[in-house]
Amino acid sequence: MQSDYYIVRQDQFIKATRDSGYKGTDSAMSELIDNSIQAGASRVDIKMLAVEQEQLGRGRRVMPRVVEIGIADNGKGMDAELLRRAVRFGDSNRFDDRNGLGRFGMGLPNASVSQCQRFEVYTWRNGEIPVLTYIDVNEIAEGKVTEVPEPMEAPIPAPYEDLVDPQHGTLVVWKCCDRLDHDKRLETLERSLKPALGRIFRHFLAADFEITINGVPVGPFDPLYLMPHARIGGDELASQHGGVLTFKVPVPDEPGRMSSVEVVFSLLPELWQNKFKRDRKELQRRHIEVTRGFSIVRARREIDLIKSPYHAKHWTDSWYRVEIRFDPELDEVFGVTHTKQHSSIKGGSAIYEQLREAITGNVNTLKDMIVARGKKAHQARTKPAEEVVEKVESRLKPIEGLDDKSQEQVETEVKTFVDQRSDQPVEVIRDLEDRLSKYSMLVEYESLPGAPFYRTKLVGRSIVVLINTHHRFYERVYRRIESESPLGKTGIDLVLMGLARSEILSAPDARTWYDDQRHEWSQHIKTFIEQLEDSDPDDELDFENGTALLAV
Repeated sequence: MQSDYYIVRQDQFIKATRDSGYKGTDSAMSELIDNSIQAGASRVDIKMLAVEQEQLGRGRRVMPRVVEIGIADNGKGMDAELLRRAVRFGDSNRFDDRNGLGRFGMGLPNASVSQCQRFEVYTWRNGEIPVLTYIDVNEIAEGKVTEVPEPMEAPIPAPYEDLVDPQHGTLVVWKCCDRLDHDKRLETLERSLKPALGRIFRHFLAADFEITINGVPVGPFDPLYLMPHARIGGDELASQHGGVLTFKVPVPDEPGRMSSVEVVFSLLPELWQNKFKRDRKELQRRHIEVTRGFSIVRARREIDLIKSPYHAKHWTDSWYRVEIRFDPELDEVFGVTHTKQHSSIKGGSAIYEQLREAITGNVNTLKDMIVARGKKAHQARTKPAEEVVEKVESRLKPIEGLDDKSQEQVETEVKTFVDQRSDQPVEVIRDLEDRLSKYSMLVEYESLPGAPFYRTKLVGRSIVVLINTHHRFYERVYRRIESESPLGKTGIDLVLMGLARSEILSAPDARTWYDDQRHEWSQHIKTFIEQLEDSDPDDELDFENGTALLAV
């Protein structure tokens, strides 16, 4: 009786391997481009064939949907034996070779069946007739095929004749495409593949390599925005932060042998941060949000974009970039999978610790620079609360008694108030005297342990809002807003000024009520704010939209 205990059960394996971890069509296609580069190709041409199809049933909008894709290169091609091995899962004449992009011989078949039910490979050398073999998912699942079909001579299919180099090359045709991204919509696939492939292969495209999609060249796209070749329109380039950092890392299982890891940092243009951060179209045009994080580059080819292993998510992440480069001999160090889709810098690992100090120090500096740029922009377009109130003072209800004060009384009250701050620098005292003569309302600070968050005082002909710097709300919230968002601070000051003016305008008994309530709600706020003590010390303040959001 014949045993049925083969290492791999083909009918189920072929279906399972279709879900082998490729992130999408661009990732699967990248595997084939890797093979082309390793075969010495200088160009890859991609042609997508589409037919008009209804969307989700009858009566819906008809649009072109891709049913077949040809990927052709001008590499050195293969003979029949090598072709048959290349199409076989896990077979390769370069198995575990660390000198190029591939390692395990899984790329071509795995990537192809992840996107289509059948793929055909044509290859030729020295101007000879191409040889063809194929893999058909359904034939294998039904038990009709147990071996890679023996290659046979076959002409290049007509739709792809214009792509091939007559002397040498390889053409892979994905047929019966059923798992392409974007529901196979031609226009959307073209639009998404260009920046994706341009980013993944940017270092090759910036040198001597070409990729086209339906006849349109794919340009390099650099998420660090440092490459002149990748400039978008007339945009300025980012600025590189410091030099290229180089680390020597032990090669696994090879005692004494070291390999280099390089880290590059960039700071995106200040104009983008201040002008485009609320313009979704401009952000999308530059792919700002989708390229946040650390770009992991293996053998000049990007294999992953990962979030920082050292920092919590923060709005500043949009405006700096990090690229980490290494060679395939460090795959295990960076957790590279056989599909070259994922990488990681795991906490506690040797590489995590080796890179931590340099990366965190540089990124923290970049974050500080980005916050400072944002603060400067806020200051440029944000008026202090005193100026805002002064613009509308003439339209407000007048406060009885202020104009009746004699000049001597005004000067006495101002002098008394200023003398209480005699410990301040001379320039600060002069600024306070100037503001008391210029503005009808202003904000000052005092430190009164146990007192409310603010109180109101008439000084000369001005209403002064005195903010208590010893109150927990000031320490935990107001101070941080003051340092990072002038607009946010002005908003809080205006709220307090509104309350203060209403208090001054009210009758004596109402002023007593205001005073009692101020003590009451200040105590409540203190109690509430104290509950934030157990929150993450890296609480984020997000001023992207001019507001402060405290993460708790």
